[in-house]
This record gives sequence, structure tokens and C-alpha cells, in this order.
Amino acid sequence: LGDHTKKIVEYAERCAADNKQVKIRSDGPYGALPFNYCRYGSILFVAGGIGITPIIGILKDIYGNVGSDSNKKHPSHCIKNVSVVWIMPHAAEATLFLGLLNSFHLKSLEDPTVPDLKLSIHVTRDSNDAMIIGQQVTYSKPDFNVVMDECVGNKPDGLKSILAYACGPTGMVNHLWDASMKKNSKELRVDFYHETFEF
Repeated sequence: LGDHTKKIVEYAERCAADNKQVKIRSDGPYGALPFNYCRYGSILFVAGGIGITPIIGILKDIYGNVGSDSNKKHPSHCIKNVSVVWIMPHAAEATLFLGLLNSFHLKSLEDPTVPDLKLSIHVTRDSNDAMIIGQQVTYSKPDFNVVMDECVGNKPDGLKSILAYACGPTGMVNHLWDASMKKNSKELRVDFYHETFEF
């Protein structure tokens, strides 16, 4: 959880201890995504911490709500592969969405009608002994030049554009932006979109 979310939990715990009703107001969501991800054959999503939230919504649309009606039609799109890079300081932060991400990954392995999904989790502050069950974890920041090389290498033949979308802290977003722009050429266009947040 982020700092603000932790404060909400602490507030709720104080209210419970004092036998008071918790009052929280929420507002949003606002706006829409500035791109149509269904038009891309290859997609890279990069999330810093809770920045995974909008990406989860997109993945639900692409892979369907896993565990719900299995006969549900998948949205029409030309997506062939999706890469998700999720970066967090502590392994414990993965517990919120890890089960859902793993279910999307499993569906991509079992169902030939959905895009391939590559999931990469990076923990930046814990030691190697902090475990995330059921997932390969890298205990360092990702090298976005390598990430972009892999995306370009894994794109379907004949593909002319890749979507790169980042949601997270400004520094992370800027590093990915720089790496993605290096891949633009006459043969390939990388469309980069982002949302940033700071606390």
C-alpha cells in the first residue's frame, strides 16, 4: 500500500479502537486512457507500486474476469503479446494483485485465443530472501533498455507499432520514456503514454 492508503488504514484502526464509525469520501475515476490499446499487436505495461491499478483494469478487459463465465467473448483486438513489468520496494506489496496477475498469466498459457503474457516483478529494497509465492522475482530495478529490446524482439513479424504505457513515479516513467524513444525507427514506432504520481 502507498503512504496515503496506509494513513486511511491507520485512521480506520483508530476509529475501530474508539468504537467510532469510519467516514471516508472517495471521488473519481476521472478521464479515460489517452490511447486505444486494442489497436496494438504488442504492449508493454510498466507499473511502479500501486501504479499497477489502471493496468489491472486493462488486463481484465484483455483476459476477461478470470473465474467468471468462461464462455464470455474476448474483446476484439489485434493484441498478440503483453509484457507487464511491476516494480515495488517491498515484496509484501505484491500480495494485493499477485493472484489476479498469476491467473491472467495462466489463462494466457492455457487459452490460445488470448495474447501471450510475460510478467516480470522487480523488488528494489528487500533482500533476496523476501519471497513472493508463485512468481519469479528480480531483486533490482529493471534495465529499461533490456526491457525494450525484449519487447522489440518478441513483437510479431510485420508489426509496425508497439504501445508502451507507464504508471508510477516520475523517475521510473522518464527512464522508460528514454528507452522507448530509442526504439523508434523507419520500421517501428513506439507509442509512449504515461501517468505519474509522487507522494
